[in-house]
This record gives sequence, C-alpha cells and structure tokens, in this order.
Amino acid sequence: MSEISNNKNIFVIDENNSSSKGATRKMAAIFAADVVGYSKLMASNEKLTLFRLKETRKITDKIISSLHGRIFSTAGDSIMAEFASPVDAMEAAISIQKEVTKNLDQIKDSITIEFRIGINLGDIMIQDNNLYGDNVNIAARLESISTPGEITISEKVYQEVHNKVDISFKSLGEKKLKNITQKIKVYESLMFQKNNQDKKISINFSKKYLIVIAVIIICIVTMIFYFNNKSSDNIQYTESSKSVLENFRTTENSDSNQTNLNQGKTVIAVMEFQNQSNNYGIENVKTLKSIIDRNLISNQSAVVATPQGSENLNPPEVMLIATESNASFVINGIIYTEDGNNFLNLKIYEAKRGSLIINQKIDLAPNNDSFNKFMQKFSNDIMKK
Repeated sequence: MSEISNNKNIFVIDENNSSSKGATRKMAAIFAADVVGYSKLMASNEKLTLFRLKETRKITDKIISSLHGRIFSTAGDSIMAEFASPVDAMEAAISIQKEVTKNLDQIKDSITIEFRIGINLGDIMIQDNNLYGDNVNIAARLESISTPGEITISEKVYQEVHNKVDISFKSLGEKKLKNITQKIKVYESLMFQKNNQDKKISINFSKKYLIVIAVIIICIVTMIFYFNNKSSDNIQYTESSKSVLENFRTTENSDSNQTNLNQGKTVIAVMEFQNQSNNYGIENVKTLKSIIDRNLISNQSAVVATPQGSENLNPPEVMLIATESNASFVINGIIYTEDGNNFLNLKIYEAKRGSLIINQKIDLAPNNDSFNKFMQKFSNDIMKK
C-alpha cells in the first residue's frame, strides 16, 4: 500500500487490490511544487493571492509543457508533473524558480508567490492518467523540506543531472522523510546563493524605468506649481490629445491601430481621481488629472490610456487595467479633507505586477511648497543615477 501526497490531498492505493490491477508501470521523473506560505497569503489577501497565483501558473505551465512535461495533479497551490527525462524536469524547475523569483524584490506588498520544488526519479504506477507509488510520494516529501526558491532532489536525480545543468548543489545528507521507510540521500540547489548578486542588480532602476519615473515626477511638480500660482484657467485637451485618449477608451480597437499608436512609447494609464473631500469642486478634480494627462501626452516617450469606470483601485484591478490597456504604469489619486485642508493621495504603480512604487500625500493648499521641493530633490537624485 502506498500513500500519495501533494501536501494538500493524500491518496492511498492498495497495490494488491483488484482495482489497481489495470495500472501500468514506467520510470519517470516526478516534479512537485508548492507555494511557500500559501495559507497565510490567502488569509492576508485572498483576491490578490488568487490573481497572482493564476498569473504565475501561466509561467509554470508553459515552462513544463515546453520541456515535455505533463501536469497530472493540481490542488490549490500545488503542481505535480511527470517528465520522461530527469534533466528536463530539472531544467523546468530551474526556469520556474528563475522566472518566479526574479521580480520579487520589486513587489512592495506582502503577497509574493514563491515555490519550493522537489524532484525524484523512479518506478511509478499509472492509472486513469494519475500517477501513484512511493516515488511520487518521495517527490512531494522532498518539496516539503526544500528551501523557498530552491530545488531539492534525490540521489538518483542528482546522479543524472549534476553535470548537465548550470547550477550547483549541496548535500543535505540522508533524510528520513514522512511515511517513507528508508532514508533518502538528498541534495539541494544553490540557486539563491549563486544568483544573489544578480538579484541585487535587478532591484536597480533600468534606464527606461528611470525615464518614465522622471516624466511622472515632472508632471506632478508641474501640477503643484499650477495650484501654487492659483491659476483659474482649466486645461483643455488639443484635438489630437482627445483622439489619443479616445483610442484607448475603445479597447476593442484593432491590434494594428494600437501598435501604430504606441510604437516606441510607454503607455501610462491615468485613472479618474476619486473625490472624497468636503469642499473640493469637481472642476478642480478634472483639472488635476488634465495637467498630468497633458504633460504625459506632450512628452515624446509616453502616451496616456484612460480606461473608463475606474475610481479607487486595489492591486488586482491595477494589473487587470495594465493587461487591458497595455500600460506599463498606472496613476491613481484620491482627494480628501483632513483637519480642514485638502490633500491628494497619489499612487503610482508598476502595472504588470501591481507593485506600488510611489505613494505620496500632496498638500493642495495654494501656498504649500514642501511637496514641490521634495519632488524636485527626488527628481534630481534619480537623474544623477
């Protein structure tokens, strides 16, 4: 009798039972992956966790398929897959860990998807497209003792892959795995240590990232300068600007039109600001957003998308907007009153991951220039890098 576990469900098969006699056997490399701290993530923010898991699964499933693997079980956050070759299984695990972990440092909230992965090689049973046997169970147990972001493998896998893949391993010695009779000699990858320097480099701003942030900061400074000087004129879009915005409002436009419109430019989605203040007029709200829109459109490196029906946003909505409008950044604002004064809470997201990169409280009092000075200094600091 064998226990099969993917850390969420446990299945038991009696190998002497008549119901299992139709099963066939073969050798296979078994890949087991599980999200680190999934229950805690779900308790913290269920909607965002499910969204990020869904987006991550697009990456993992594509990699597994490209290396000739077959996913035979998914329960919640776990993935169980089979490969004919242990080298393919290892290459899939390496690619998944690299792709999933490379952007973790840029996510500012606590909802991060990170995997533990275990791989085993051995004889398994096949019945009704499911896999059974101790060797399946061993893969799941190896995953459970793996370090987050790493890959834990059995001795049999190590002998097949250690001189064929571009990572190093360390021996963890013999381990007594739950419900496995014999101790298993175990090895773990050193991907985190090897790529530590790469992770430090990845958190630096790229050249394109710096340019876009600088453009956004200049727009904000212009907006504050406008209100400090109490201009009473509303900003009006030119006809060409209106055309650009209208094209983005119609998401069903042909791909060719959008490609021509956005070619060589960064798309920035500026949402309709939500007014929660007691005495800040609707025309002033429109003017705030118009200043940002106009300055972004006038810049040769950016165009503005204005999806309809959006006010206050949560991170999943930010990422959905990015997908729909092909935006790299999303700007959202809430105007509110505090102690009789009006403020703008301006949030700027790196859209495709929903990462908050700027969360600034702006005093809308006409004579307050503290934020203006802060943004000028911040802009200068970025341009020096």
